[in-house]
Formats: sequence, structure tokens, C-alpha cells
Amino acid sequence: MNSLAQKMTIVEQELITQYGDFTLFALFLRENSPSLWDVMVSAPWIDQNREAGLNIVVNKINTCLTKEEVLMLSHIVIVEHNHPELHELDRFNFAQSSQLIEVKNENLLGQDIKQAFFLPLKQAA
Repeated sequence: MNSLAQKMTIVEQELITQYGDFTLFALFLRENSPSLWDVMVSAPWIDQNREAGLNIVVNKINTCLTKEEVLMLSHIVIVEHNHPELHELDRFNFAQSSQLIEVKNENLLGQDIKQAFFLPLKQAA
């Protein structure tokens, strides 16, 4: 299991506790990426103020990850929580999972993805 994805689960769970649920929280490694991960996030509370939401996610990442882990990230992509293309991801059943889901060699949200990790969307009990 990818240790960065496991650490990002902590980031996500802390954000859920403080701000509310996500529609999507994932790490995407694009096909031609130099081993840098995109953080894909979608949540109604982020849509209310995208700039503030982005800052909240960035600050939490910087708090929970080491400098070396942060350097493994390319950028954070905010997807509107009701974006129609999010429904294409339903086939992976990540919304119902309580564990990380790994996907390889797929086209996701219009991008060729070498590897992706979908993080659980609910707070652990």
C-alpha cells in the first residue's frame, strides 16, 4: 500500500472532522508525470469558497505531511462536487468503501492515469 496515500487518509479524515464530507478525495499519478501526484478533491464546503477551501486543504497537507512527502505532490485539483464526470468514477465503488481503493491504467476525468488511490469518504468510526 502506498504510504503517501495512507498519510493523505489522515489529512482527509481530519478535514472531514473539521469541515464536512468529501465527494472525492484521491491521488492521481498521471501517465506522463515525473512521479508527482495530483491531489483531487471535491466537496460542497469547498465549492462555497474555492480559494478558502484550497487554502484549508493546503494547510492541512503541510501540517500532516513531511517536507519530502509534500514534494511528492504536483498540485491540488478542485472538482465541483456536482461535476457530471464524477459519476463515471462510481464504477470503482469508492464512495461506499472504508478502505483505500487502488486503480491502475485508467482514463479518469479525461486524463490517462498510471495509478490512482481513492480515499475513504466517510470518517472512520
